[in-house]
Amino acid sequence: MATAKSNRKNIMKNRKAVFGLECQVTANKANAYATRSSIEENRALILKNYTAAFMGNRQLANQNTDDIFRNRKTILSSLDTQTDVQRNYVESCMNEASIDYLEHRAALNASVLEVNRMMAEVNTKLIEINSKIMKSNESIVSFNSKNVALNSKFLATGLSPKAATPASNARRIARNKERLGKILKVAKGNASTILGLLKTAAKNRAAIEKNSAGILARRKGIEDNQRKIASNQSRVEKLIS
Repeated sequence: MATAKSNRKNIMKNRKAVFGLECQVTANKANAYATRSSIEENRALILKNYTAAFMGNRQLANQNTDDIFRNRKTILSSLDTQTDVQRNYVESCMNEASIDYLEHRAALNASVLEVNRMMAEVNTKLIEINSKIMKSNESIVSFNSKNVALNSKFLATGLSPKAATPASNARRIARNKERLGKILKVAKGNASTILGLLKTAAKNRAAIEKNSAGILARRKGIEDNQRKIASNQSRVEKLIS
């Protein structure tokens, strides 16, 4: 049979459990937002790499391709041909150069389309994420509305501790204990998830930094090609008469 003394003892046990759970939940909150920060930073770095690779390296490399084949066609068209065989040779080489370029461009188009498809899938996922955030926000608003209404009710009608009995208090205490156990299980699961996400974020950061280094190295290769192309252009120009 419940008594005020036994209820008090159990209340203090629950209070201790509440304090421990509060520490766990608030730590999870801080770590969850820290994890989100790392993920957001990674996304920003990925977008920086995307811009450097596509708007930077890709456009510069494509311009190099155009310059190379303009040089090629100028070189071929400047050749002195004396016979039909020689002219056929030059014309077939011109066609071959065009085919080389078009084959390369067709393959690049397929690559661009594949990237477009992947980006469309990412956008779809981002829409789902935004919907998830909106739903979570809705749950916060609903929770707040419910508890504002409860506060208003307390203020309007007041609490009635005089109606409490050892038995009714014992039921609430037992219910609180049960809820604490369930919430602790969720909190521990959240803590484990956070560790996993932090590991993934760290792994992603390493891959992003590796890509960034690769993009810079590729830029140097593109610039080397530009210098060689420019050198060829000055020689090609002399062929034009």
